[in-house]
Amino acid sequence: MTYPAAERAWHLPEAELPIAPDILAACDFDELIATILLRRGFNQPSAIRAFLDPSFYTPAPPESLPDLTRASELLAQTVRRKGKILIWGDFDVDGQTATALLVDALQRLGAHAVYYVPQRATESHGIKVERLQALVAQHQPDLLLTCDTGVSEHSAVETAQALGLPVIITDHHELGESLPRAQAVVNPKRLPLGHPLRTLPGVGVAFKLVQHLFAIFGQTRHLGALLDLVALGIVCDVAEQVGDTRHLLQLGMDHLRLTERIGLQELLRVAKLPPETLTAERLGFTLGPRLNAVGRLGDAMLAVELLTTRDRPRAALIAGSLERLNVERRLLSRQVEEAARAMLEADRSLLQEAALVLHQPEWHVGVLGGVAGNLAERYARPVVLLGGNGAIVSGSARTFGDLDIYAALAQAADLLHTFGGHRSAAGLSLAVQHVPALRKRLSNALLKQRPEALQVPPLHIDMLCSLATLDTDFAKRLQRLGPFGEGNPPVVLATSNLHVSHAATFGRDNEHLRIVAEDEDGRTLPLIVWRGADLAVPEGRFDAAYTLSLDAYGQLEAALVGLQRHAPIVVESESALQVHDWRRDSDPFARLEALRAELPEAQVWAEAYNRLDFPHFQRRAQLSACKTLIIFTAPPDLETLRAALSITAPQSVHVIGAPPPLVRFEDLLRQLTLALKNALTHFKGTVGLAELCGAVAASPEFVRRALDFLAAEGRISYQEDSQQRIQLAHPEAAAACRAESEAHLKRMRAAYEEMEAFRRYFSLMPLKLLLKPSSESAP
Repeated sequence: MTYPAAERAWHLPEAELPIAPDILAACDFDELIATILLRRGFNQPSAIRAFLDPSFYTPAPPESLPDLTRASELLAQTVRRKGKILIWGDFDVDGQTATALLVDALQRLGAHAVYYVPQRATESHGIKVERLQALVAQHQPDLLLTCDTGVSEHSAVETAQALGLPVIITDHHELGESLPRAQAVVNPKRLPLGHPLRTLPGVGVAFKLVQHLFAIFGQTRHLGALLDLVALGIVCDVAEQVGDTRHLLQLGMDHLRLTERIGLQELLRVAKLPPETLTAERLGFTLGPRLNAVGRLGDAMLAVELLTTRDRPRAALIAGSLERLNVERRLLSRQVEEAARAMLEADRSLLQEAALVLHQPEWHVGVLGGVAGNLAERYARPVVLLGGNGAIVSGSARTFGDLDIYAALAQAADLLHTFGGHRSAAGLSLAVQHVPALRKRLSNALLKQRPEALQVPPLHIDMLCSLATLDTDFAKRLQRLGPFGEGNPPVVLATSNLHVSHAATFGRDNEHLRIVAEDEDGRTLPLIVWRGADLAVPEGRFDAAYTLSLDAYGQLEAALVGLQRHAPIVVESESALQVHDWRRDSDPFARLEALRAELPEAQVWAEAYNRLDFPHFQRRAQLSACKTLIIFTAPPDLETLRAALSITAPQSVHVIGAPPPLVRFEDLLRQLTLALKNALTHFKGTVGLAELCGAVAASPEFVRRALDFLAAEGRISYQEDSQQRIQLAHPEAAAACRAESEAHLKRMRAAYEEMEAFRRYFSLMPLKLLLKPSSESAP
């Protein structure tokens, strides 16, 4: 087993960017914050202020949501005439909090509201007609109000209308081909992409409705008391934190830390979590699982009662029940995850698909969503887990990265009995005999979304730093960029050349691993690998990527998110290799001429220069053993550097590391095209991969991707043999496939960016790490 994300390449940050005075002022003159935000694409002072401080953000008006004004006015009419409102929610945390928010808000207006949340085990998501008919007969409501559900419930809405019951739908799930014929359908997915309200979860939609309703009644002073529920729902539904969603979360987290909601106070107590230490991440890992447990293993009506009750003994009793259900959830989840991993170990062919689709009759469907999320992170691809031993099986899907799992399921709709959700999570059911077909169909759909879906996307590093820079003040400054989550990932730091001082497992079931990493100066940092107790402790030197925060006691806490092990470099010993660093020289050519005058026997490794103009420059294919090597152009990747050192086996290395003459993407591709034309004209189309790479100072990955692109364009055809010899030919007449060409162009650009990132890394990192005999420092 490998560490999570151990196979991922690292996308290193750009060199230090110039910080304009107005950008620095917007960050309160904190260069750390300014640097990270600039690297994340924030380049306008107004956007930075709004991101850091919700008081600078202008939220979108509630009436921007289609049908919201109509829904609010209908609700207001029902409240004024003392009508009864039936609220229909959902059993996940977003649905629980949305239901509780509407109940709380309507009670503050003196309205008569009753609520119902379906049970996961017997009813699943949505509105079941039989249950609706029974509730209407029992309560005789004057209005049906849904939250976090309803946008695909055509039959239920028709039934309600036939019973004379007006319907308001508030939901955030993906839209079907048509909307139910309700009096109002309030759903942010009806807004255009990029709208600041589009990413609202169910509880956010409910809040916007209440905001408008309270304005009608002059009760907007009560809105702040509902924001704790909004924050809880946003975090637990993993909503994308942009626009109003982030704004509401920022406000809500402040209210959560000071919540007067008795149910939340009791839940925090049983979770042993001081409210003043709450962060979005802590919220998602502590309160979220407990509320999910009752929604998926018990009766979510209890969760709504907990979030709305004013009876502390009752709240304490319910919180205790949730804690017991959470223990059961942990046990069931562990059993399912172990069984799923065993299935993958037994049948490795399953890992060849872009999605993991697994079914076991005995799996409890109530825990499949959480386990699917864990497996998606571990195996870096979307996961669908299914349970049930009948003709129809059901389960949950979770995505990975930017892949849209809902859109992929929609491509297999003909195989499915039911499905619903959004881009990151979905529920589904289907006939058991269709499971293998779903696996293939889903994988094909995901590969169409992103042809490289089977490749783990690179891990983006925000900042390289040493352990000496890390302290509690540094962590507090990073917290200004929170809350972290979907759409605003935690800041990822990277530190090179560490080794393990000691390690131990911890947690209630010893399921986590804590590694104490130590640098060359003896400084240490505990690194936590969540659910990593089964992973081997790394041996030797490694580079670590991690997120940094403060634990509940105010101490530094780092979560390991990536690890690059060091491998030996082919140089005999550190004492045998003398390294001279000239990378900061302002005139690389002047330094080179001085070195050649002093060391005439030295071999100069320089690429992409014209051979006639620079006959003393050697490209990688021409390198040979020598005592002294001058590295004039910065290598494009670590493998090329290792190979050059292996071939030359020098005793002394002088590193100038100048940028090659071809830097722009377009120039590289143009020069490579000329090199290919030359090979076709003068060498019968035969050329070595290393020769092509040296001609343009590029990595083998870039050249191979470029060849694929040119072939897809219909400009060449080629084959590569086991000796890395390229045989070129003029292509047969064939129309270029634009989709295939664009996919290869995207991969080529990614290889180019990775190459440029390594050169930035090469220019910044200590040479003793880059050229160290016993280890390498991989980006």
